[in-house]
Amino acid sequence: MVNFARGAMARQFGRPMARMYSEVAKDATKDLRQKREEHLEQLKKYYPPSLIKSILAAEAAVTPEMWANRKAPARAFAPNYADDYAEYDPLYDHARGEWVDKTKPRQPIPQRVLPGSQVPPDIMSSRAPSATNLTQLEQLTGLKAEYLRKLVCKPLIRKRVVNMTRLGKRPSYYALAVVGDMNGHVGIGEGRDSKLATKAVAHAHWEAVKNLRYIPRFEDRTIYGDITHKRGAVVINLRSSAPGSGLRVNHIIYEICKVAGIKDLVGNVYRSRNPMNVAKTALEALSTKQVLIDEIAADRGKRVVDVTNTYLNF
Repeated sequence: MVNFARGAMARQFGRPMARMYSEVAKDATKDLRQKREEHLEQLKKYYPPSLIKSILAAEAAVTPEMWANRKAPARAFAPNYADDYAEYDPLYDHARGEWVDKTKPRQPIPQRVLPGSQVPPDIMSSRAPSATNLTQLEQLTGLKAEYLRKLVCKPLIRKRVVNMTRLGKRPSYYALAVVGDMNGHVGIGEGRDSKLATKAVAHAHWEAVKNLRYIPRFEDRTIYGDITHKRGAVVINLRSSAPGSGLRVNHIIYEICKVAGIKDLVGNVYRSRNPMNVAKTALEALSTKQVLIDEIAADRGKRVVDVTNTYLNF
């Protein structure tokens, strides 16, 4: 009897409570749908449909706990505000002077130096205005500044170029340079500048250092065997030579061999003799087309000493 009375009371008061909770849930769902539609309409004003799908997927991946526990980014140089771009920062959003040099940022990032310490100046290749910044090259390539300073740079081509545009003739300067350490590492680079030929050479020097390659050398003086290589319209034939023979090659290949540390070489250039194509063909042949003694010995099943005496005995 007691259980029956309890069940009757639960049925009497439970149904209105359930009905009330369902109505509250419907209202909450309706509010969420309305907010979602307003959010979609706002996104459609600024983003295409393909990007809206990505934004909604990213928003769905963020849980309320993650949003409540979010932290400001701990970067060394960053604005003080996190997401509110309606506010302005006095340092990052307002420049302190006129923007005179367009090649540099208008507002440089301040360096936080400890009291009593000093930031070392950048290492330059020379005192000329168009000198190469060796500190930046060191950070870019991973090579030491002392090694970069010892590299020998030879400009192969320096010329004035005129481009015909709808605004008239636009002159500029072109340079092709080769860089080497006299010990088997060589690189070539191209540079252009609209005002000064020296800056074009500096740009070419920069690119050549980034393109350093290794050239294998027999006895640190000549190449392994003979090479015949074609690139574009240029065909070159390079042959190893006896000690003391010198460099009897094209003048472009001569400069490349000089900075590479090759002392004895004989070669010919056939068909096109365009200096830019000759330089690229020669560097490609010297760095990738040589067949080393180890490879010949492995192919023929011989010892390295026997192969050396047979094929490269001058």
